[in-house]
Amino acid sequence: MKSLQSRYLGLAVTCLLIGSTAAAQVTFDCQTTQERAPAPSSTSVTTMLNPKAVATVPLDKQKLGYVRVGGGCEVSRFGFDSVHAGVMVQNAPDGEHGWRCKAADPAFVSNPGWAKASVTYCKASHPNVSSLRLQCTALSKRMGPSRNPSSEVSLTQALIDDGYTVVSGGCDSSHAGNGSIHAENVVVSKPSLNGKGWFCQAADPPNHGQDATVEAWLVGCKVAVEPAQVAALSSKPALRCSVTQGTKSPVSTYPKSYAKASSGKVMGGGCELSYAGKGSVHAEFMVQHGLQPDGSWACLAADPPAIPNPGTAQASVVSCDITMPPVPAPLPAPAPAPVPAPTVTPKYPVIIVGGTMASEIFYWVLEARLRADGYTVEFFELPELGLIDIHKSAQQLKYKVADVLLRTGAEKVNLIGHSQGGITSRTYVHDFGPGSVESLITLSSPHQGVTVEHGSALELVASLLFKCDGSDRQSEVCPQLIKGSTLINEINQRPPDDPIYYTSIVTTPDFFVTPYTAAFMDNCTRKNSAGQELKCNVLVQDKEQCPSIVVDHIGLAYSGVVYSGIRQALEHKPVRLDCTAL
Repeated sequence: MKSLQSRYLGLAVTCLLIGSTAAAQVTFDCQTTQERAPAPSSTSVTTMLNPKAVATVPLDKQKLGYVRVGGGCEVSRFGFDSVHAGVMVQNAPDGEHGWRCKAADPAFVSNPGWAKASVTYCKASHPNVSSLRLQCTALSKRMGPSRNPSSEVSLTQALIDDGYTVVSGGCDSSHAGNGSIHAENVVVSKPSLNGKGWFCQAADPPNHGQDATVEAWLVGCKVAVEPAQVAALSSKPALRCSVTQGTKSPVSTYPKSYAKASSGKVMGGGCELSYAGKGSVHAEFMVQHGLQPDGSWACLAADPPAIPNPGTAQASVVSCDITMPPVPAPLPAPAPAPVPAPTVTPKYPVIIVGGTMASEIFYWVLEARLRADGYTVEFFELPELGLIDIHKSAQQLKYKVADVLLRTGAEKVNLIGHSQGGITSRTYVHDFGPGSVESLITLSSPHQGVTVEHGSALELVASLLFKCDGSDRQSEVCPQLIKGSTLINEINQRPPDDPIYYTSIVTTPDFFVTPYTAAFMDNCTRKNSAGQELKCNVLVQDKEQCPSIVVDHIGLAYSGVVYSGIRQALEHKPVRLDCTAL
């Protein structure tokens, strides 16, 4: 191994602290070691397919009390020993003492190259307090499989209360033979905005959409002292960290950015690249994400193979100091408790999920009303007119949700499903979980399944339009929407911790949902942050709503009366329809 002792990280820095004596000092030292795979040669270029390197804290340093705090990764690219840029699929903690760095081949491209891992390790000590030391732990959270997956891992409240702070982090993404068909590009690896976690965003390879996973990692550290020796200090030392943002690069080929801290020890850093819908046509490839000899943190990107892709890069750096909190002064008398400000519901993007055989034109009025209220609006048309297996439609809706989250940067979406669109939305929640959905509003969706009387007009229409005649040629969706079907039973068995705000708006003159009560949901009433009860089933003609209003199955999508309820449901308010709305 090759030890790099930069002038910023490799020198021991002494921090004078107010201790039990004026001479008491805490020493805080950090160093960095690198490891490349395959090992470099002085006589030839050495490369391999899908290289992986692991840099480990040297054993002699471990024995002296140094602990792994962070690391970085660099992979080969055009002009640096390989024909194309490798895909950085691993850049994260490895065991207790290491940091891993792996490059994978781009989609359908054989690309021998190398990977270089770096690991940063630090030691805290005090001449009069033998037990004083740096203590670290690593946490991770994996999300997916899904299109363009993202994940955020956070310190637990117990760790925060115990004095831990986030000092670094990294990301692992799936790749061929390990969770996805192709290597998934990590485009964002950075500290969470609240400083208590680490966020990772992955993006699909250019022109190759796929289901993939991404795992976010964080390293949290604290200064530990045995209780019996705390008395030797005026107060317990603490690790204090800050994040410094680098300058975002201009749009360019091979964009790069550096961040440098003005003080403290560099323990980790972030890298944020442009990707489809966020600054470039395709996802940039992260090729360098790590500490530099001058103490700065580098974030470098490269274009996908044979695809010019001007983009941007922005680095950030995490630096830490050990400080001695002052002895607290007596607390003043408590001030009167402030009146809490009213909670404002975030305006998450809205995805309208159309009904069977319904194109977007049916929902133009609804879209315009939502946009006028400040919502970002997207439309999802049921695949193959909604005549296929609803689970397959829900799979396509999953891709739509992932795409909207990626392009908007939102954490969740609101779903408004009309007719079968509501059942597809609920199937999406059942099949892929509720985590990406804030509110789910349905308009005349048969949550209990429809009952089709033999010889009825509905039976004739279902046979003519939807091929629901019981023969081998009937559409896959036909038996799924009938009362008592496997799908209907599945979606009505929701977990007790389902956090979604549900609203089902129902009308009595409904030709397609028979009886109309089949559109009522079970066990879906919620309470908002103000403690108000939010009844999820809203019958337009209820005596407490608008008993004289006539609106049919299709008209729910453009009725002003109905939209007054949609607006309130999106804001998590009890629904009271405006019967005069146009």
